[in-house]
Amino acid sequence: MDILLSERFRKMIKQSNLRITMSQLGEMTGVSPSQIRYWEKKGYINSEQGEKNQNHLYSISILYRVCTIKFFLDQGYTLAVAVKKEQERREAVKLFREFIFNQKLSVEQTGSGRGEIKLGKVAEDPNTEVYATVEDGKTELHLRKNEQLTNISGLCYGRNK
Repeated sequence: MDILLSERFRKMIKQSNLRITMSQLGEMTGVSPSQIRYWEKKGYINSEQGEKNQNHLYSISILYRVCTIKFFLDQGYTLAVAVKKEQERREAVKLFREFIFNQKLSVEQTGSGRGEIKLGKVAEDPNTEVYATVEDGKTELHLRKNEQLTNISGLCYGRNK
């Protein structure tokens, strides 16, 4: 069920037609319209524009991109380095997103503010799973031998009598 819901949200976000104007982008990010136009001219961001002299419209992904570039600029990086760091961050987020969507995660709430997330089996030892516990804002990773799988594989190979 959770997988179906996350797929639905991912599809909605991917197909989103939500667009904002240059002035809205500037207001939301603190980047001036002249900076936005310059970044667009340099190819760092892009807009959608129907006909000449129409408003530039920006997607939500461009909003995130501008926010991230601005963050790195505020950290003291040059524009070129900030853009490069934004691209690296975008690629890392893409990899993380692939990991999350490709896993068959199981999330179990074990109490108020507490839970366990099964991340999957260890490739080198399929009888061992990786899971995370979350409690009071603290996350820890753990390994757990899956006794049922161990017993079943032992029976298959004649180890248990």
